[in-house]
Amino acid sequence: MKKENFITNHPLVKHLIWMLVITAGILILVAIFIKIYSRHGQEYEMDNLAGLQYHEVTLNNPLQLRFVIVDSIYNSDTDPGIILSQDPLPGTLVKKNRKVYLTISSREPESVIMPDLIDMSLRQAVSQLMSEGLTIGHLYFVESQYRNAIQSQSIKGRKIMAGQKINRGSVIDLSVGKGPNDLGTVVPVVIGKTREQAQRALFSSSLNISEHFNSGVVNKAAAMIYKQEPVCSDIKYPLGSSVSVWYCNPSDYSSKRRSADREIDSLKRVADSLRHALELEESYQFDDMDFSDIDDIW
Repeated sequence: MKKENFITNHPLVKHLIWMLVITAGILILVAIFIKIYSRHGQEYEMDNLAGLQYHEVTLNNPLQLRFVIVDSIYNSDTDPGIILSQDPLPGTLVKKNRKVYLTISSREPESVIMPDLIDMSLRQAVSQLMSEGLTIGHLYFVESQYRNAIQSQSIKGRKIMAGQKINRGSVIDLSVGKGPNDLGTVVPVVIGKTREQAQRALFSSSLNISEHFNSGVVNKAAAMIYKQEPVCSDIKYPLGSSVSVWYCNPSDYSSKRRSADREIDSLKRVADSLRHALELEESYQFDDMDFSDIDDIW
């Protein structure tokens, strides 16, 4: 039987073939429409907006992005209207007319209630202060039988009572108990951390922080630590010791970190040379010295 006669004699088969042809055509048209509608292939790299003024960004908007402010945070180090964070992140591929969610710095600080930190552990106090948007200034360690227990809280030298209204972002100094024996504390690794992460780690370790920002750092909240002194080791430091940290922009972190590593390597070579010279010295005053810990100086 010929194929034409088979299709003619079986109309159901004929209708099925027509349905398949029509369905395939519809799918092809839908795919073409979606490709055109979604601007397939027309993707652009998202710029880093952090540190820029919100109004300037909205005026200079070639991709016609739709900016949505999801939060505003008061930051004493930042001018009002500065973009603090964004979603999508810089480097993400986006299409025109995409929504971009922003957090910007507000003009006026919000009021918050000062929490009661007395007798709270230092680690808990650090967590609560930061969650309330308050800034930790300096840790003062005083005589007390309770190690790392908060003894008092103050602003600019004046004690602040729990329940008082203060501005978000206020700097709170804490007096902390030493405990019966000052066993000291070790320095944690904060290289590669942001400012908030480093402050949490160092304050919770009963250490103060000395911050240094490279020129060009606009968004301090997003800056990353590429160098710290002293470095992490098994050496124990007195409670309240200060750790110096250096910040750079996230985009500069890799190159700055390589430079810091070269500096550390150079210092280690100096330490090796010093140890070798001391070991060769035959004077009696060096007979009882232990040179094994010279590397720890660096």
